Amino acid sequence: MARDKAYKTPRGAWYAVFVFFIFMVLHNADKFLISPLLTSIRDEFLLTYTQLGAIQTGASIVAVLFMPLWGYFFDKYARPPLAALASAIWGGTTVLSTFSTNYLELAFTRALTGIDNEATSGILSFIGDNFPPEKRSTALGVLNTSGALGALIGTLIGAIIGGSLGWRSAFLITGVPGLLLALLIITTLKDKPRGSTEPELTAVKEKLKDTFKGESLVEVLKRKSMAFLFVQGFFGVFPWQIITYWFFTYMTDVRSFDEGSQILVMLVALLTMVAGNLVAGLISDWAFRRTLRGRAIFAGLSVALGLVFFDMTILIKSGLEAFILLAALTGFFIPMAGPAVVASLQDISLPEVRSTTHSIQVFVENVGSGFAPLITGYLADTVGLEWGMVTIITVTWSICAFFLTAASLTLPKDIGWKRAKLAERAKKLL
Repeated sequence: MARDKAYKTPRGAWYAVFVFFIFMVLHNADKFLISPLLTSIRDEFLLTYTQLGAIQTGASIVAVLFMPLWGYFFDKYARPPLAALASAIWGGTTVLSTFSTNYLELAFTRALTGIDNEATSGILSFIGDNFPPEKRSTALGVLNTSGALGALIGTLIGAIIGGSLGWRSAFLITGVPGLLLALLIITTLKDKPRGSTEPELTAVKEKLKDTFKGESLVEVLKRKSMAFLFVQGFFGVFPWQIITYWFFTYMTDVRSFDEGSQILVMLVALLTMVAGNLVAGLISDWAFRRTLRGRAIFAGLSVALGLVFFDMTILIKSGLEAFILLAALTGFFIPMAGPAVVASLQDISLPEVRSTTHSIQVFVENVGSGFAPLITGYLADTVGLEWGMVTIITVTWSICAFFLTAASLTLPKDIGWKRAKLAERAKKLL
C-alpha cells in the first residue's frame, strides 16, 4: 500500500506540463517557421541548396556548444528561472534576425537562436520530478505533442504571414511570445527536490538536497544502456532535421504541389503526429509496467514502422490524396520513440544528473544530425533532393532501430542498479 501511495501524481504536476507545453509549442513554432520560408529567402538572396542548408546547420552547431552548459546549470541551480532565461533568449534572438539585410547577417542571427534550442534538458528533468516512473511516458508524450503542434503553427505562420507580409514579419510573430512566457514561468513555477517522485525516495523527499555531482554522472555514464541510447540518438535525429528543414522544399521542387496542397499535407501529418505522441506515451508506460524492456522494444518497433511509411511516402509516385494518406501514417509512427527514449534515460539516471544526461544525449544527437541539412543540401545539388533525403533517412533510422533493440537487453540490469542506489541513499537519510 505504501508503494501505491508513492506513485500518486504530485499536486501541480499537470500545471507544470501545461506551462512547458505552451513554451515548447511556441518555441518549436519558431524553430520550424523557417522551413516554409526557405523559398522566399532563397529568392531574395539568390542562394543555393547548400547555402540554405548552412543556415540551419549554423544554429545546430551553436546549440551543440551550449548544451553541456544548460545541462550542468539545470542540475546545479533552480530550474524555472533558467527556463525563463531560455525563453527570453529565444524571443530576443528571433526578433534580432528580422533586421537581417543579407545572407551572412541572416545566417549569423539565425545561428544565435541555437543558444537556447536545447534548454529542454532542464524541462524534461523538472517534469521527471513531478511524475513517478510508471507515469512519466504519458506526461512526456503530452509534452512531446508540442513538437507537432509547434510545427503546425510555425508552418501556418510561415505560409500565411510569410507569404503575405514577408519572412521578417513571420519571425517577429514567433519571437515576441518568448519574452512574455519568461514572465509566466518565473512567477508561477517553483523548483522541486531532485528525485522526489522516485519510489525509493518518497519517504525522505523533504530531506533531498542533492544537486549536480561529478561522481554521479560518471557512474551513470558507465551504464551500457546509456551508451546504446546515446548511439541510437546520434543516428535517430538525422531524419528529423532533414524532414523538418527540407520537406516543404521537396513538395515544391519535386512533387510540384501548390501552397494550399502543401499546407493540407502538413496539417494532416502534424495532427497524426500529435495523436502518435499521445498514444506512444500510454503504450510506453503500459509496456514498462509489463517488463523493464518494454519501452525500448516499443521504441525500436515504432522507428522501423516510421521508416517504412516514410520511404513509401517519398518513393511511391502517387497523387495528392495517396501522398496525404502515407504522410499521415508516417506522422503517426515517427514520433512514438520519443517519450519512451526520454523516460528510459530517466529510468537509469540518478536524479541529480538528469539534466546533464539529457543534455549529453541531445549533444550526441546534434553533433551528427546538425550537419544533416547541409549534407542533404549537397546531395540535392548532386543526385537530387528526393534521393538525398531517402538515402540518409533510411540508413540512419535503420541503425537507430538496431541500437534501441540492443538497449532493451541491458535496461533491466541498469534500472535495478539505479533503484538499489536510491534505496541505499534513502536508508542513509532515514
